[in-house]
Amino acid sequence: MNVKDIEYLRQLVNRFSGFNSPTDTQKLLIALGNKKDRTAEDDKKVSILLKAEKKAEELHTARQKARDLVGAEKQAARKLETRKKVIWGSALKTASISNPKIAQLMRKLYDEGYVSDKDKDAVKGDYEAIPSSSIP
Repeated sequence: MNVKDIEYLRQLVNRFSGFNSPTDTQKLLIALGNKKDRTAEDDKKVSILLKAEKKAEELHTARQKARDLVGAEKQAARKLETRKKVIWGSALKTASISNPKIAQLMRKLYDEGYVSDKDKDAVKGDYEAIPSSSIP
């Protein structure tokens, strides 16, 4: 085994030794890593286990990158949806000032439960500022 593999084995043994319930593979790596006089057969086993551990770490890294990518896509979609809602809400609010039909619609949305009770306090000032005009 080369120096890089020995150092990597030492790191893994230290990490796995701290685990509460290591897997059988991890237990074997700990046992072989702590063995003072490893045989050629032991070194062969360690080499195979190290390759498997490196591949497992690569897989973990790839999965984490995929999760991050999916999460970023979902977050971008949520931000876009929020932006659309803000734009449309602002347009309705602005239009309600000069258009009595839209003003009546805005009052109706507020009065008929389209605005939740917990959100009514936040928009109460806007509601009161909407011109109240009667349209047949």
